[in-house]
Amino acid sequence: MRRLAYLAAALLMLFADLGAALAQQEMEPVSMQAPGVLKVAIMNFPGYSEVDSEGNAVGRTVTLVDKLLRQAGFAYEVRILPPARIWRGLEDGSVQLWPGIVNKPGLEASTLLARRTLGVVGINLYYLPGSPRPQWPDDLQGKRVILITNYTYTSQLMRVLDDPSRDITFRLGSSHLGAVRMLLRGRGDYLLDYRAQVDSAAATLHIEPLPHLKVSEQPMRFVVSRRTPGASDVVRALDAAYDQLESKGVELDVTRQ
Repeated sequence: MRRLAYLAAALLMLFADLGAALAQQEMEPVSMQAPGVLKVAIMNFPGYSEVDSEGNAVGRTVTLVDKLLRQAGFAYEVRILPPARIWRGLEDGSVQLWPGIVNKPGLEASTLLARRTLGVVGINLYYLPGSPRPQWPDDLQGKRVILITNYTYTSQLMRVLDDPSRDITFRLGSSHLGAVRMLLRGRGDYLLDYRAQVDSAAATLHIEPLPHLKVSEQPMRFVVSRRTPGASDVVRALDAAYDQLESKGVELDVTRQ
């Protein structure tokens, strides 16, 4: 009986110590695998993300990224890069974070997507002032459509464009400004392009906004390369930082700023 009493007492002490250890573990913050200095890349969007005269990345998107990464406690470096380099970087890990939309086929396998929305990226079909308003997609039949080199569109839009029965002829612009000029010079019937880029080009050319149809809107979010150390932790930290700033009334939709 005495041995049983000793054994029972020992078990009670063991369970008490285990419970205390578990309680302490719950109170301590969960450690996150640190990615070091996050390598952030952003596409060139005048007014949103561009390089100033001193070589620094500036613009609304850059400012928003800075707010969220500081709130999340990350050190980072940001570069303005062309789309193809960003996508390759997300795949091989040389780019760890990108505020954008996953519309490149196959990129989903190499990335994780944050849940919070940073803005809405619109894609419009532009046409010449004074021309009849087209019907989407019927009036693309047999027409010349200007696209931007090295930019991707949504898979839904590409299915429309690639339909051989529509007999669409494609014209490629090397830049958004050049594509707008192509449309104005009659080198294409329509321009399919990003709203923010065409608005910027119209301002540069000192012309009125071009008439257009809204054909797609996609949410912009943080896209994290799976090769980033602690990639899942980074995503959770960014969403948490968003919620914290939103609760303080900070505007976090870059398209509204």
